[in-house]
Amino acid sequence: MARLAALIAALLLVALAAPAAAGGWAVTTLDAVPDRFEAGRVYDIGYTIRQHGVTPVDLASTAIRITSTDSGKQLTFDGRKNGAVGHYVARVSFPAAGGWKWEALQDWFGPQPLGELEVAQPGAAQAPAGTAGLSAEAAAASARRPDSIRATAPGAPAPNALLIAGLLIALAGAAVLFGGSLATATTRART
Repeated sequence: MARLAALIAALLLVALAAPAAAGGWAVTTLDAVPDRFEAGRVYDIGYTIRQHGVTPVDLASTAIRITSTDSGKQLTFDGRKNGAVGHYVARVSFPAAGGWKWEALQDWFGPQPLGELEVAQPGAAQAPAGTAGLSAEAAAASARRPDSIRATAPGAPAPNALLIAGLLIALAGAAVLFGGSLATATTRART
C-alpha cells in the first residue's frame, strides 16, 4: 500500500511539473511602429511583455537590442517602465542605413527575435506604405495581417510546441514510473 501511495505521489509530481516545464516563456508585442526607419533618428519603441503570451509581467530589466546584418555591430537600448504593468519604452536609434535584426531582451525569460528591418538613409525616398523598414518576408507577412502588426518574430518558440513538449515529458516520466512499479509488482507476485 505504501508503494502505491508513493507511485501516486510521483505521478502527481510529474503531472504538476509539466506546466512548469512548458511555461517560462514570454511574448513581446510591439506597439505601433513607424512604417520606415531612418539612420540616425531616435524612435521611442513601446512594447508589452506577457508571460505565456497572456499575463503582463513586471521585469527588473528589459531592452531592445539591434544587430547590423552587415557588420555584426550590436547596440542595446534599455527599456523603461511606462504605464500599465508589463509595458516598456526603449529609445532606439539605428546608427547606419542597411539591414538590422532586432530583438526584445526579456530579463530572465531570454531574448525574443522581432524580425529584420531595412533602415534607410536619412531623407531617402519612401517605400510603399505599410512595408517600409521591413524585410521582404516581413512585408509579405504584414500584408496578410492587420496593420497593427508590423514585424515578424522568426525563430520565436510557438506556445503550443512548448506545451506539447512539456506534456510529452510528463507522460514519459509517468510511463517510466508506472512501468517500474508494474515490473516490481509482477516480480513480487511471482515470488
